[in-house]
Amino acid sequence: MGLNMAITELESAKSLCRDKKRTMAKAYVSDPDKWADLVEVDRVADLSRARSKLGKEKVDDILKRSRVKVEGDNLYMEKIKDPADQKTLEPFVSEIKTNWIVMTNVPKQRRDEVLKAAVAEDSITEWDLLEFDEMYETCAKCGLSWDNKKGCVGNFGPSTSPVPELARKFKLNLLSKVDDLASYKKVLSSKDAETLLNEIAILRKRTPEEGKMMVRRIDGTLKRLEAMANCSKEYGVGFYFF
Repeated sequence: MGLNMAITELESAKSLCRDKKRTMAKAYVSDPDKWADLVEVDRVADLSRARSKLGKEKVDDILKRSRVKVEGDNLYMEKIKDPADQKTLEPFVSEIKTNWIVMTNVPKQRRDEVLKAAVAEDSITEWDLLEFDEMYETCAKCGLSWDNKKGCVGNFGPSTSPVPELARKFKLNLLSKVDDLASYKKVLSSKDAETLLNEIAILRKRTPEEGKMMVRRIDGTLKRLEAMANCSKEYGVGFYFF
């Protein structure tokens, strides 16, 4: 296991992903019956019933034409492309309410109500819907993308990283507590970033006392810490370990 680190990028208006990460695209609600008129509905065919009425060969031909492989007896009808095949399977279709509400389908007067009911950690933002290439392109252009323009989340190092132990040896308060800070994702401020930069400078100065091998071991971690701290300081955002 290793530790990671990140900034609180949504605190800055200059974050290029901010609007999309703050905009819910699909809300997940825990009680779909309460939102029956808004939740998405899956149309599912019971293949067991279909085979008993139509015969296995006919059903298999339908699946073959749509190039569908099904595990079990439930077939989502959106996978069947041929209108004639859809009509054939229609008598065996049931509608099943999902927990998802597409926000573009929600009337304006009900949006706040839906957003309040949504389970935030399970819902999907506009950012989540982007292809990875689009995410990478956005990060490459964003000033808050501190990890070599790959994003605003980076690797601190393995759980065996010597940095915290060295920090304790040199009495560096912030870096010595990285493991504890990560355990509850304590968000530190841009003012703490100044402290972090000072501690990094001390580590760079003192680590040669531990030998060249140690200098090489922690060099990557210190560079990433420095990049994150400078970003936090420049844009006035927090940072945290996890």
